[in-house]
Amino acid sequence: MNILQVLNHLRLLVVDDDADTLELIRFIFEQYNAQVSSTVSTNEAFQVIRLWKPDILISDIAMPIEDGYAFIRKVRNLKQEEGQIPAIALTALATQEPLALNAGFSTYMVKPFNPDDLVKLVSKLAWQKSLTLSRNASD
Repeated sequence: MNILQVLNHLRLLVVDDDADTLELIRFIFEQYNAQVSSTVSTNEAFQVIRLWKPDILISDIAMPIEDGYAFIRKVRNLKQEEGQIPAIALTALATQEPLALNAGFSTYMVKPFNPDDLVKLVSKLAWQKSLTLSRNASD
């Protein structure tokens, strides 16, 4: 399976208080026919997870009101598959990796990011998720 197949119709939720970042990520992934929902609020993002059930979450760490760490902890407390959504932390500080992983993110990426690297990372997580789902279905 290649990147185009993995990203085709993938549901991607992006949470960031920076409108330019949201627009850039939307632009990148819509080229691969992914469905992108974006929000500047963790409260709204939490509702999107519960109602839309995205395949992958990308979340900024440094946001007003509620940071990415508190947000991912709430997500991980959700029941069933919703709480297990693969999640990428976006951070301006490379030193945040241990905190991001300990909080519950699957991986992280430092801002500013290379769009090709983000596509590869999302594709990898989507591929891993599809393998896990197909294994669970065959059990």
